[in-house]
Amino acid sequence: MESTMRRPHLPGFSAISNMNIANKLGLIVAVMAIPIIALLAVQFFAQRETQQQAAKERDGLEYISTVIPFLREVQLHRGLALRVLAGDVNSVETMKQSERAAENALAAINEMDSRYGARFGTKDLVAFLNQEWATVKASTSSAETANAAHTRLIQEGIFPLLSTVATRSELVLDPDLDTRAVIAALTESLPRLTESLSLIRATGTETLLTRANLTATDAQKMFLSAQLAIATEYAESLDRQLQVAMSENRTFNDTLDPAVRRAGTARSTFFDMTRNQVLISGNLSNTAAEGFFYMGGSAIDTSNQLLAAAQETLNRQFDQRAADARQQFYMFGGAAVAGVALALLLAVVISMSITRPVRHLAEVADRISLGELDARIDVESDNEIGRLAESLRRMQTSLRAAIERLRQRRQQAA
Repeated sequence: MESTMRRPHLPGFSAISNMNIANKLGLIVAVMAIPIIALLAVQFFAQRETQQQAAKERDGLEYISTVIPFLREVQLHRGLALRVLAGDVNSVETMKQSERAAENALAAINEMDSRYGARFGTKDLVAFLNQEWATVKASTSSAETANAAHTRLIQEGIFPLLSTVATRSELVLDPDLDTRAVIAALTESLPRLTESLSLIRATGTETLLTRANLTATDAQKMFLSAQLAIATEYAESLDRQLQVAMSENRTFNDTLDPAVRRAGTARSTFFDMTRNQVLISGNLSNTAAEGFFYMGGSAIDTSNQLLAAAQETLNRQFDQRAADARQQFYMFGGAAVAGVALALLLAVVISMSITRPVRHLAEVADRISLGELDARIDVESDNEIGRLAESLRRMQTSLRAAIERLRQRRQQAA
């Protein structure tokens, strides 16, 4: 039975089978490089996403650090406005200074909005701030009107702006637990804590001024007690979140711990003053209003200092994360490029180790076919090519012997 070996009829097989060895090895290297290139692409996009998120978070933190001063000035302006409406003429000039400071802070927010408003979706909220701030400045008819206007600006404008920036900048989605805990504390608990402290300061000061030699009304006591409970709850939440961050990250502990202690001491002192001088006292004194207002401001300011204490560390965290992503990409990329280059080098070396002796043997075979039976075979190895060279040598010997026998027979026949 006759058997024949046929090449499989596959698309492209004939072209591949007809390629020389160097090209075949190059094709193998190219095919092997495909998954490496794919992994590099995945690594590149992951690295770029990390860098973009870090940059976005940094921009969001910058935006938030601009909103907090405006919140502080609006809270201060409310307290001063209520003092003026309660008859404290000495606070008129201070209120005007606070008004100018608030307008400067609002201008900084408008500048931030011009840079990041389209990306973070804050244009409508910033427009609301500008509109309501004009309303706040005009709300001088009564304490109730002034308090309501300031509170509306804060509750419906500033707080939603902080929440929107924190969400759109992906600050609240930070991958690190310590960083995420600090961000939650600074964008959620801290602003609401300072708002409760501000309401206590404003209402308590107004009560001391308007109820001199009397006691606080039941409505005033109820409101202040409620705000004390709210402030205590937000203070505890703030401390819990910061303790998580400080326990996870030594750098946060070093920068935040002193500020946390100062803020806690100032709040505790202010809470005690509220209870003793306003809620419990049976004989309120308007001379205590100045000290009470100052202590409330100290509690608010020391709490807000937590943002400044954390901001530099947070920015370093964002920058380090982006730098680590770049370094990791360069490391993987360098290893991948080196691997592909090594594979190409090996392919060239292997190709030369095969094609050079094969070309030499082909040349020798051609010379033998033309009768040059003494052609030298310069191949010495223990592999398949060496065995092929040895076979050619035996063929040379056999041909020479056959020709010699043929020559002798002809001589004998002659």
